[in-house]
Amino acid sequence: MLMAKSAQFNLSPLPFQKHCKTPNFSFSGTNILHNKRPNWPKPLSLRSKSALARAHSLETMADDSNRSALLVIDMQKDFIEGVGPFLVKGGKEIVPNVIKAVDVARQRGILIIWVLREHDPLGRDVELFRRHLYGAGKVGPVSKGSEGVELVDGLVIKEGDYKVVKTRFSAFFDTHLHSVLQGAGINSLVITGVQTPNCIRQTVYDAVALDYQPVTVLVDATAAATPDIHLANLFDMKNIGVATPTLEEWSKPKA
Repeated sequence: MLMAKSAQFNLSPLPFQKHCKTPNFSFSGTNILHNKRPNWPKPLSLRSKSALARAHSLETMADDSNRSALLVIDMQKDFIEGVGPFLVKGGKEIVPNVIKAVDVARQRGILIIWVLREHDPLGRDVELFRRHLYGAGKVGPVSKGSEGVELVDGLVIKEGDYKVVKTRFSAFFDTHLHSVLQGAGINSLVITGVQTPNCIRQTVYDAVALDYQPVTVLVDATAAATPDIHLANLFDMKNIGVATPTLEEWSKPKA
């Protein structure tokens, strides 16, 4: 039986290296490779210590209204009241709860951010798989200037609120939402709106990736086409540390 010999490596300098300086491969600084990705915002965990000095614990952040924001996502007529392909069947049922969540946020001094979809009437900024819905002579879903982009009755943007316009599922994708939240000192997010498997989920996963903490999805102020789809996606989000209280639980005054 042949026995394999262990490999031996000669680490002494090669003849031509004896008179050369050993290259210095040490690195200094705080740059991290993933921060060099184009157009991708820096996670909260990579901000300066001074930017996070006021946050002493997750509990403190959860109870500090000045460091929280309520996101109201896609509560527009084409999603809630329309008859086209963007209609979310469970959307109309949550309108009263979204209205109440906004009222509670106003009472607590929580920043309200309205996240809306608006598309070029010709569909030039729409996902490729949806562009057939737009074009000359067509009024595509949530086209700029159409009635479908308006908020449903009962939801009104007021002074002090902020509006973000998006053209993809995530509220963070190709928008200035993250920089606005950074500038306002926001660490925690509360999510309402439609729909759970698309815009809610994508926004939540991006928020978690950017180290917002806590991220909360109000289970009865968000909706999908069916309850099963809604609950399945909430289950996934809960497994990555997202809180999923009811509106009543979230609305209770903090002890």
